[in-house]
Amino acid sequence: MYRSELNSPRATHITLLLAFALSAILFAADRNSEGFLEREKVGVGSVISPILTVISHPFRGIENFAGQFKDRNRALAENKALKEELYRLREAKERSDIVAMKLARFEQILGTDFGGDVPQQKIAARAVSEIDGPFVRSALINAGRKRGVKVGHAVMTVDGLYGHVLRVGSNSSRVLRLEDLNSRIAVMSSESGATAILAGDNSHQPVLTFASDIAEWDIGSTVITSGDGGVLPRGLPIGTVANGGPSRLVVDLNVTGSPIDWVWVLPFTPISPPEADPVSSDGDSQIAEAIGASGQESP
Repeated sequence: MYRSELNSPRATHITLLLAFALSAILFAADRNSEGFLEREKVGVGSVISPILTVISHPFRGIENFAGQFKDRNRALAENKALKEELYRLREAKERSDIVAMKLARFEQILGTDFGGDVPQQKIAARAVSEIDGPFVRSALINAGRKRGVKVGHAVMTVDGLYGHVLRVGSNSSRVLRLEDLNSRIAVMSSESGATAILAGDNSHQPVLTFASDIAEWDIGSTVITSGDGGVLPRGLPIGTVANGGPSRLVVDLNVTGSPIDWVWVLPFTPISPPEADPVSSDGDSQIAEAIGASGQESP
């Protein structure tokens, strides 16, 4: 009995040492097993990867074929649309050529030119805004009488009509812009042919007044010069129609907002009225006799 009690602490120590040793062995085995599993994982991946690559080739081929098939169908549809458009353009060109041949023949027969009113000759000039001038919306250009500029000539920019020449000097001219209160030009709608007067009011949107038919002026219609009155050539672009309020149409000008540097003056010669040719007294008597003779009954 006494001996067993003396061996009990020693047995406890031995048990603890064995447990500690077993724990160390298991810990080391677990660490080694992790490394082993990692190595096995890498090995399996290196073996399976080529196999998966080989297996995936057919599926990738199918995907590529499907994509190419869709692209081919799209290309065929676009090619068909382009061919149809090409056929329409060919027909339009043939009709245009026929009309041009007829027009050239008519011009040759009648001995006249049916070209547009816009002159081909242009006078380039530098423009600067006028601040202390007699008008609110005006500009000065460095081209005058010596370069052929005359009162009434249209002044253009790359965007459209800028104004018209109001006064001419030897080397400079004053241009009245479309927005000025004193500006009045005859305009028309390029879609409907309706005519009106574009009146400036010192704002960026001149007003359409004296419209021939207000119903034919649609919002967004293109406004051009009509050529009425023989002041400006017909067909110069001005802007588009906008809604200015109840029963009020205004025009958004093409030339608005951007600074103007260079302009072109269009020398335009309007149709002049016939010259007054005074008739002599003998001519008056002959005309009176002819009128009287025409009124008498023949015997």
